[in-house]
Amino acid sequence: MFEFHNPSAFLLLLLIPLLFLLRKLKIFSQITYPAVLADWNGKVFEWKGKLRQFFSVLARVLLAAAFILTIFAIADPVKVTQEKIYTTLGTDIIFVVDTSPSMAAKDVEGQYRINVAKNAISKIIREHDGFRYGVVTLGSEASVFVPPTANLDVFEKRLSDIEVGILGNGSAIGDGLSTAVCHLSTSSAPKKCIILLTDGENNAGAIHPETAAKLAAEKEIPVYIVGIGSKGTVPIEYKDPKTGKLYSGYLDSNFNSASLRQISHISNGKYFEVKTVDELSQALNYVTKTENIIQNYTYKTMETQYYKYLVLIAIFTAIFVWVLRRVFLKERVNFFYKKVIIFRTIFLGIAFIMLVLGYFGFTWGSYLAPVQKNGTSVSFVMDISNSMMAHDGPNQMTRLEASSIYAKKLLEKMDGTCVSVVLAKGDGIAAIPLTEDKIMIESLLDVLSPNLMTEPGTSLSKGILCAKDTFPDNFSSAGRIWVFTDGEETDGQLSQAFTECIKSGIPVTMIGFGAEKEVNVLAGDKKTYVKTALRSQSIMDAIESAGAKLKFFKIQTPVTYINSSEKGSAVKLLNQLSTISAGNQIVSYEAKPIPHFKMFLILSVLFFAFSYIFTEFDFRIVFAKWKKNKIIKTASALCIFTMFFTGCSNQVSQTLEGVYSFHQKQYRHSIANFKKSSQLAENEENQIQLDYSLYNLGTAYLSIGEDESAMKKFSQISSDADKNVKYGAFYNAGIIAYKNSQYEDAKKYFRKALEADNSRIDAKINLELSLQMLSGNGKQNETKTIPASDDKTNIPDIEKGVFERIKENDQKQWKNSESNQSPNLAEDY
Repeated sequence: MFEFHNPSAFLLLLLIPLLFLLRKLKIFSQITYPAVLADWNGKVFEWKGKLRQFFSVLARVLLAAAFILTIFAIADPVKVTQEKIYTTLGTDIIFVVDTSPSMAAKDVEGQYRINVAKNAISKIIREHDGFRYGVVTLGSEASVFVPPTANLDVFEKRLSDIEVGILGNGSAIGDGLSTAVCHLSTSSAPKKCIILLTDGENNAGAIHPETAAKLAAEKEIPVYIVGIGSKGTVPIEYKDPKTGKLYSGYLDSNFNSASLRQISHISNGKYFEVKTVDELSQALNYVTKTENIIQNYTYKTMETQYYKYLVLIAIFTAIFVWVLRRVFLKERVNFFYKKVIIFRTIFLGIAFIMLVLGYFGFTWGSYLAPVQKNGTSVSFVMDISNSMMAHDGPNQMTRLEASSIYAKKLLEKMDGTCVSVVLAKGDGIAAIPLTEDKIMIESLLDVLSPNLMTEPGTSLSKGILCAKDTFPDNFSSAGRIWVFTDGEETDGQLSQAFTECIKSGIPVTMIGFGAEKEVNVLAGDKKTYVKTALRSQSIMDAIESAGAKLKFFKIQTPVTYINSSEKGSAVKLLNQLSTISAGNQIVSYEAKPIPHFKMFLILSVLFFAFSYIFTEFDFRIVFAKWKKNKIIKTASALCIFTMFFTGCSNQVSQTLEGVYSFHQKQYRHSIANFKKSSQLAENEENQIQLDYSLYNLGTAYLSIGEDESAMKKFSQISSDADKNVKYGAFYNAGIIAYKNSQYEDAKKYFRKALEADNSRIDAKINLELSLQMLSGNGKQNETKTIPASDDKTNIPDIEKGVFERIKENDQKQWKNSESNQSPNLAEDY
């Protein structure tokens, strides 16, 4: 719905009738442009009265329209939408996509089977939010393309990279299914399932599909199989991604439906055979609805500003009016009005410049905005630069080996925490999006090497900024970055990266590896020896520099340094997570820029008004009338005396000052004003003003996180208070109770808020959320009391063998991405 942030701006529209009133009262004298024959320079005089009169009126109307549009822009129109943010886990789904050459057949409504499958997956993930999705591709072997993640942008980007033939010419269905089972085994999602999209039968790989189906059944992971395409002779065309050779012809399509049906039956899933796009969409919709669960969620308010569109129209309208008057109507500077018109032109020019500046929406300064989050997620930034190959770690291992082992040990203790992995060298690359797939993460940590990236140098800042981007805007968890490094960098931008993270409310912890004493290490060219050491002091200096830049923030997101060799360092890191356990709401602070477009637009309106005041207002006549008329003189003196000496009451002025400070994000100053206002209202026994002051005071306390003080002030509001005050007090009290997991109290407060004003949708939504939390709380607590079994000791030998093979295959995939470094890498140091 549309709303205005500053509806009071519409009062400026009164300036238009005021101008006509002042002209009617002869206080303003309208400027006219008399026709002077000299303007035609001796040419034939032609008046064209009606046409000129029409364009003259049109120019005035358009100028008024530009003025009105500017006022609407000052009112700041926004479109408000509610985005659903899930606070509990949903279902994890892994799509297993067949990439064998037969998927290039064009028999699904004239489209390639592989494209139809990718389009259907892309459509279904956008229609069913709350799930986490992953992709496994299969050919002659199987590979994890995307681990189960809630980052749909990363998912879709990698999904689009899937091509026919990227993993060979076979169909290792057993390997594909067992890979999906393996990577779902560490997920804490309440439900998991696999969707296999294929057009063939198992003819490659070392694992039989029925063995994989039994593993899935043991893990309670149903396998849904979708057979794509028709049987018989079908056209086929594809380019081999390895050789670039184009193949085309006809394929005898005759896949074994019985074997696919049996696999789905063993794993308690279902088999679908589809020949059209609609049938495929229906099959996927059936699976998502079947595997869907009830999730708790909240709403995030999203606002889209529209002031720029209004200002842009106003700018072009003003330009058109100028052209109309100066070119067509040929309004010239008449000698009688020369000074007046020059003044008007100057004021209108300044007004136009202010209008243009307002369009560009300049911002300066920032304020901290509280953001509610549920639980936490971590991004590992792994420094894989050549300095990490120095052998000064524990037992003479390299720093990179030490950081890999350290990270894996931390990972073992991070159950239920989503983790992403970023590789940092001369650049930063998000290797793994946020996921609970520990197997995927461990497979990468086991093969860390400088050869995974070819970019020379060390840019920890790019790695940190890349990690910051791995946390989606609509992600419910609070982000946290852990950087595993020796502190060596070649671009000197570390402090700037810290500053950006502090502004985004994302804490950063630097974990140091290596010794303070310098040692020799080979640079990337394998010839040049350079000196390297753990640069802990450089890290501390960068942290101090970032803090100094943002010292005006009263609440700063922490950036810390921990030496990995320090006793209890891992405990300190894990304590950062234990204080923000899943299910508990926390408040983080993000720095938001302060926009100043309204200031420029108000100045534009002001100078536009000056163009009339200083050119049409006759100060001499008005002053003469004022001097002669004693009544006017006395009334004016009384008005001035009243304005400057009487003013409004102290309590009202204190309240207005407090409201102004609150909107400027100066919460402490607003609290001081509201306290004075409430004290004055209490002394004067003004209950209405006291209720407003108490509500404002409680809201200010809530904004700085002092929940107890806020609740105390809300409780002091009288039962006879205005309905808007009562609604606001009960609603905010409900927010506090919900934030502190007191769902019974939250339910009570939101109901009272609706009793005060039953038309408010926010209270209805939050009441529903509180009821959902109450209904789900018992089950959640019951689940928490069940001890987790040790999968490593209870799984059968066959499962161990399969999972070990999957892990080896994952490591092989990472190693295949290594590149031979070019000889210019001596510029690393």
